[in-house]
Amino acid sequence: MSAPATTPPPAATPPPAATRSVPAAGGNLWRGVLWLTWRQHRWQLIGGALLTAAILIWMAVNAADLQSALDLCHGPDCSRAVAEDRLARIGHATDIAGYQLNLVVFLPAMLGMFIGVPLLAREYEQRTLLLAWSQDVSPRRWLFGKLAVLGTVVGGLAAALSAECLHVAGLVHLGARRSLFEGTLFQAGGWMPLTLALAWGMFGVATGAALRRLLPAFVVVLGAFAGRTTLMEQLRPHLMDPVTRTISLAAERGEGADPFAAVANDLVLDGGKAPFVDAAGALHPYNEVMGQWCGNIPDGRAAAFTSCLQQHGLTGIRQSLQPASRLGTFHLIENGLNLGLFAVSLAVTWWLVRRARTTV
Repeated sequence: MSAPATTPPPAATPPPAATRSVPAAGGNLWRGVLWLTWRQHRWQLIGGALLTAAILIWMAVNAADLQSALDLCHGPDCSRAVAEDRLARIGHATDIAGYQLNLVVFLPAMLGMFIGVPLLAREYEQRTLLLAWSQDVSPRRWLFGKLAVLGTVVGGLAAALSAECLHVAGLVHLGARRSLFEGTLFQAGGWMPLTLALAWGMFGVATGAALRRLLPAFVVVLGAFAGRTTLMEQLRPHLMDPVTRTISLAAERGEGADPFAAVANDLVLDGGKAPFVDAAGALHPYNEVMGQWCGNIPDGRAAAFTSCLQQHGLTGIRQSLQPASRLGTFHLIENGLNLGLFAVSLAVTWWLVRRARTTV
């Protein structure tokens, strides 16, 4: 009789392997990109921070001097000697403030050239960009990681400068008796240095990505900024329909006015050549009045000039202007245009990065 068949015992089941959580690589990659950005651009960022601090200190010291001059005396309380000293100090401080505000207004162009452009153009020129993208870091993470670091630092520094510019522009308005609606004072107010810095920094990145060469991109950014400044000076007065008002000759001469009072923040559009108006409301062009009637009266003889105008039946001046009540609206419009340029430049940069080869 054959032996009964035996069934082999089942193989022992190995114990389950110990499991441990593996950290996601995404966070490490983002931290790596941020650290790489800091390592590559730390001297630019540190230099920008030191330059901003120096400008802020310079502006604060001069603003304190201007404020102390404004506080010396007011109106008829000023003796002649004090008034002359006050005017001299105000003139000196407002001149310096003008240089400071012009510097801040021009800084976005420098930002676009020396921080924005090299972000991609230098990598293309040195052929290091494709190598970076062939590693674990995707173009999207590489780009937005760098933009996050640079944008945060630039935005913080530009916000600090914008706040100080608001203060200084207000003092220049009082000291130099200039409208906040004009030229540099307008561009230095309304937080425009902040939006200009963001817009032109991003425009520099997009230009560098498109041209892939530093020097041509520098030229394009500088030329575009100069063109934008000139264009907006021409377009700004016409962003909204102007209003008109008639000023009497007595008011134009400033009879009874406080010479220390601040001027209105209006943007006058006639360039100092507003037409004259007679008692019937008819307009007489500036060139006609000055060329045929009263233009031969020497400067400094305001009473004789006014008398000449009155002899010809003229009673006032018809001005075309943007009133001070629209100052905030105009700042909002231009800040919107700046942020629009930022958004378009960001989209163009991303499109160019996506189209670029990602293999060596």
